[in-house]
Amino acid sequence: MTNNVVHVEHIEKIYGKKNQNQSIALKDISFSMKKGEFVGIMGPSGSGKTTLLNVLSTLDRPTNGKVEIAGTDITQMKNDQLSDFRAQSLGFIFQDFNLLENLTLYENIALPLSLQDVKSAKIRERVQIVARQLGISDILHKYPAEVSGGQKQRTAAARALVHEPAILLGDEPTGALDSKNALSLLETMTELNKEQEVSILMVTHDPQSASFCERILFIQDGVLYKELKRENSRSDFYKDILDVLATFGQNRGVEDDI
Repeated sequence: MTNNVVHVEHIEKIYGKKNQNQSIALKDISFSMKKGEFVGIMGPSGSGKTTLLNVLSTLDRPTNGKVEIAGTDITQMKNDQLSDFRAQSLGFIFQDFNLLENLTLYENIALPLSLQDVKSAKIRERVQIVARQLGISDILHKYPAEVSGGQKQRTAAARALVHEPAILLGDEPTGALDSKNALSLLETMTELNKEQEVSILMVTHDPQSASFCERILFIQDGVLYKELKRENSRSDFYKDILDVLATFGQNRGVEDDI
């Protein structure tokens, strides 16, 4: 039995119809990610990193190639199957939190389980567990407008983890946070990764955030350009990341792409 939580073979993503102007977002990308890894995706604007995340999260389909998540080939699934798989097996943390303002933090966290008709006792148990892990147990009765940005993002992380997904996908999860809250969230994600073996795949433009990962996949022009593994301290890894980014003609990533 494979220990990979993600296995990607020769995926391509082409936008536009044949014989018309086509845009190639991903070209022949292959990689695997083991269960319990913390992996980052980086690349300049237009590189295809967001497209890759969308394909892995079942929000977009590859034009060619194979994508397996937790041993399931998602490229063979129909739309209704993908919707169920996404709800049961994937967790998401977005830059802008995506919390429902008319629900309490408890209700926001419970939502994935409520939609799956999980019994209320089980929901209470799971919400309390993830809230405790993320240090927000004492504010569950509050609404998003009543808490800080850091607390909102911790709530979003709890919601992403409450149904025990096969993998946690982060799309610039620290992008809307100040440096203190960003550091706190990244330390918590690292703790979840190490102690709970939560598999995390994170798109980021920020070298400091990326330095918390064990491995970085750099994408340029839709191609897997380079892979970097953390061998030493996080500060050394940060410098290594800057060196790679400098080969893109920059020492900072940029935010959005295709």
